[in-house]
Amino acid sequence: MKQYPAQDIRTIAFVGHQKCGKTSLAEAILFDTKAVNRLGKVDDESSNLDTEPEEHKRKSSIHLSLGYCEWAKKKINFIDAPGDANFASDADQALSAVDAVVLVVSAPDGVQVGTERAWEQTVARNLPRAIFINKLDRERANFNKALDEINSTLSQQAVPLQVPIGSEGSFKGVVDLLANKAYTFGEDGRKVEVGDVPADLADQCEEMREKLIEGIASADDALLEKYLETMELSEEEIHQGLNKGISSGAIVPVVCGSATVNIGVQPLLDLIANTFPSPVSRPPIKTADGKELAHDAPMAAQVFKTITADIGRIALLRVWSGELKADSDILNSSRDRSQRVGQLYAMIGHKRESVPAFVAGDLVGIGKLKDTDTGETLCDGNNSVVLPPPERPEPLITYAISPKTKGDEEKMASKLHDILVEDISLRLDRAGSEILLRGMGQVHVDSVVERLKRMGVEVELSLPTIAYRETIRGKASDVEGKHKKQSGGRGQFGVCYIDMEPGDTDAEDPLEFVNAIFGGSIPKQFIPSVEKGIRARMARGVVAGFPVVGVKVTLKDGKYHSVDSDGRSFEMAGSKGFQEAVKKARPALLEPVMNVTVTCPDENMGDIFGDVSSRRGKVLGSEAKGKKQIIKAQVPEAEMLRYAIDLESLTGGRGSFSMSFAHYEDVPAQLAEEIIAKAQVEEDED
Repeated sequence: MKQYPAQDIRTIAFVGHQKCGKTSLAEAILFDTKAVNRLGKVDDESSNLDTEPEEHKRKSSIHLSLGYCEWAKKKINFIDAPGDANFASDADQALSAVDAVVLVVSAPDGVQVGTERAWEQTVARNLPRAIFINKLDRERANFNKALDEINSTLSQQAVPLQVPIGSEGSFKGVVDLLANKAYTFGEDGRKVEVGDVPADLADQCEEMREKLIEGIASADDALLEKYLETMELSEEEIHQGLNKGISSGAIVPVVCGSATVNIGVQPLLDLIANTFPSPVSRPPIKTADGKELAHDAPMAAQVFKTITADIGRIALLRVWSGELKADSDILNSSRDRSQRVGQLYAMIGHKRESVPAFVAGDLVGIGKLKDTDTGETLCDGNNSVVLPPPERPEPLITYAISPKTKGDEEKMASKLHDILVEDISLRLDRAGSEILLRGMGQVHVDSVVERLKRMGVEVELSLPTIAYRETIRGKASDVEGKHKKQSGGRGQFGVCYIDMEPGDTDAEDPLEFVNAIFGGSIPKQFIPSVEKGIRARMARGVVAGFPVVGVKVTLKDGKYHSVDSDGRSFEMAGSKGFQEAVKKARPALLEPVMNVTVTCPDENMGDIFGDVSSRRGKVLGSEAKGKKQIIKAQVPEAEMLRYAIDLESLTGGRGSFSMSFAHYEDVPAQLAEEIIAKAQVEEDED
């Protein structure tokens, strides 16, 4: 592949709602630029970008994919990002590595949930963007309706550069408003015929062209002044104004076509090559310490994604400055470790082409990197810089995961680790005897289960055990803990007397232990054994098998035997005494309560309030943000286990939420009784 300087590189992402045609558009681009020999289809193994069996099954991307092509003497690097909210982390990682975005909108469906989410992510990163209205050959396709929804929901700055020729089954081309020419496409989309604007579209196109030029002029004060004086702009001035407007976000060009029949793809490529910013013209990015990193600084790159291919793990990097060369020594500045780089790959899906060097703006695959994970920085060893790592999203759904086959625990853990390396939005935790898999939604977790099955490990999912805690609300005095065992020979003997009262349930140490022994009723060497036994019992729980917190225990008296007493005997005595004291001190069950922040459309606000109340939650307040409401509440964790699924249903997928631990509070009496009844807490054996 030809080497391109940074000013001739365009690095973009395709984003939008799931199944809007992003991957089909990327496949058509690869085909039209002759980067591949066939037009791949997303629903079968001919796809160059959707390579996972789960993607073929779902007919939808679940991972980001890379591609590149050459067009109009420019190199175009692109990332095809998944549109499903379950895989929003991959979309965000894609946006972290590009200079501009093409937002794909389905003409039959208009602006959808994922369209809005992708738009918000793009705006938050201040990325230049264009919109491609896709699927104009489909039934119910309506360009004008889609454009109206884009203007009313996303941005008034969205202005059409094209209008379609024909609709649905008769769709055959586009009119370029600036060139004032009609482009019709041959059967495979590669052959394009240029002609005059059809007579039935002439008046509409002329009116839209005037509005477009006015919008372009408005993006530049000098151009606007000239336009107001002369009511015209030269072709060069129009191009200059369009470029400036796109780069600043003042103009969002709208183009159109159909990826699957390959209509309108080449004009989109022209737009990307001729008007999208290069890495040279984008503002410098900031390093972790707040300094600016220019594109011509010494080499610095960041791993934005890790994938697994036939050669093992491949780190996908964005080069932000300088030149990265094959067979060179570099520094992982995030870990302050030297790395040896072997081959460098240009990637199309999982296909690789070895390339000797990459420059700013390039997307690179590197295999067999040691000790390098997603988010880490690789740089010139003589000029160490660290780029800010990506924020890991908080998981929204949790399951306990276990292998179906006994003995597969280690194999399951190993395969899960491999998956977690690739997906930073997954978490794997341990709570007691349970292994917890945390993800962004049901589909996300299901995709992990499917992948594990392909790896040879079948697993089962179940709702996790809530991390309840036990405490006391009363006092108990002079409670005896006695352990006595005689079975021939030396026996076991230890007695302790304790007082118990409530302590601080939020304290770092759940036990405040006071030694009030006088006169040697328990020898000094056995006092720690009593405390050890109490702590062991606390960890196992008393009434429902959950750890005990917030207790103060005073050891006040005891008995011992000069022969039969030992440390183990007093451990057991302390455990038994604690157990009895809890039962006498009005035991209570505590449950974790979560801080919950829900973002939803205005019209769903009442439904969210009612739903929070039905979950035993409390609404703390709300505030408007544009057309959405941000609702803050506190809800018991036990009521939030399937909230990701329920919120999607409640808001039609337009709601989102985040959750974090707030505090513990008492479980209502009736629920506590049910939880305790289900628990079988073992008594200490004599």
